[in-house]
Order: sequence, then C-alpha cells, then structure tokens
Amino acid sequence: MELLKDRVAMITGGTGALGRAVAEHFLANGGKVAVPWIVEPEVPLFNQRMGNRFPASSIHLDRVDLGDEQQVANFVDAVVRKWGKVDILINLVGGFWGGKTIAETTLAEWQAMFDLNLKPTFLCCRAVVPVMQKNKYGRIVSVSSRTGLLGAGEFAAYAIAKGTIKTFTASLAEEVLNDNVLVNAIAPSTIDTEANRKAMPKAKHENWVKPEDIAKTLAYLCSDQNQVTSGAVVPVYGRA
Repeated sequence: MELLKDRVAMITGGTGALGRAVAEHFLANGGKVAVPWIVEPEVPLFNQRMGNRFPASSIHLDRVDLGDEQQVANFVDAVVRKWGKVDILINLVGGFWGGKTIAETTLAEWQAMFDLNLKPTFLCCRAVVPVMQKNKYGRIVSVSSRTGLLGAGEFAAYAIAKGTIKTFTASLAEEVLNDNVLVNAIAPSTIDTEANRKAMPKAKHENWVKPEDIAKTLAYLCSDQNQVTSGAVVPVYGRA
C-alpha cells in the first residue's frame, strides 16, 4: 500500500540532507513533492538521489527565499495551479548556531536564529493553511529539537527559537482542527548527516538518528493513518 498515494507535499529544506531522505520516502510512497530551494549546490544532490526512479511530473522544484512572504505565497500558488492542492506541509528548513552565552550574544545573532528557524515556518503555514481549510484536509509537521525542548547553555538563541515551534504547533493545531488539518512537530537529537559527522568526528555516530527513520515518522504523521494526533511534539532521538 502506498501510504501517501496522490498526496501533494510541500517540503521546505527538501534539498538538504534530511530533506532529500524525506522527499525520496514520500515519492516512494506515492506522493508528489514540491521543494523550494535556496542553496544551489544542493539541487544536483537532490536530483542525483531521486535519479530516474520517480516521474518528473511528481516533482516541482523552484528557487524561493522562504523569508520573503511574497515569494512563499507565489510558490504555494504555483503548486496549487500545478496540482490543485497542497495536502502536506513539512517545515524542515532551519539552521544551527551556538557557542556563546546569552550575555555574549549580539542582537543580530539572536534575531538570525529566529529568522532562520521560526519565520519560514510561520510564512509557509500562513500561505498553506487557507488551501488546506478550503479542501478540508491537511497535515503539517514542523521541526523543533531536543535542545529546543530542554534548553542548553551557550546555545540559547538556537534552543529558544526551536522551542517556540512547540508553542506555534499547539496554537495552530487548535485553530485548524475542525478543518481536518492536523498539526504536529518532531524534535530530533543530532541527525546522522555528513556535515554533522565532519563537525563531530569523535561522537558515536551509530547512536544518532538516521534521516531515513525521521522520514518514516513524518510519513506516518502526514498520512491518513494519523487521524487523532495533533498538537504533539514527537521525539525522534535515536539512541543519542
């Protein structure tokens, strides 16, 4: 059974290491994926991973600054014109920065973490929710983090920005539940990516959560098998 057959999924950060695994899993389960990208070197990596396994008609790629509300709105409009709907929104885009105490953090550094981790989630949800409400169907999953739930010294800007995703998720979930739109978040620990392995070469990489396993959790939350879970933050920690 194809878990996501004919579902249209907008996956932000879809050309990144986690995003490629998610896009591949969604396509393999019968979905269509719309991926806004901004980092050009990631696009060939995305195309290489998808290869010739999936029809080109099931993939929509376009350059989008997810911090620009008009570009976000234009992208959503383009997806609706192409496929008539957006069933799923996966908010993966974000970034990590740390190494300073709160007293040492500049206002620009503080604001940058919110602009990178919260603003795109807000803008994408704002653009997509009316489409889902009109169709009386939707699944939205955003990304918090274990650090965002627990806090962490010298990583406060990142932790607090990710922590706000929990409150954002609960608030949006309450607003759209009667429209058959379920809104959740996941909270990963360290994800097993090439970049993270290079940054932490001595860590126990085998304990980190794999992108492919996160993709499976996302697919369930975004499928029709999920009929009751909304407003939740699901830990995806692996063994780390």
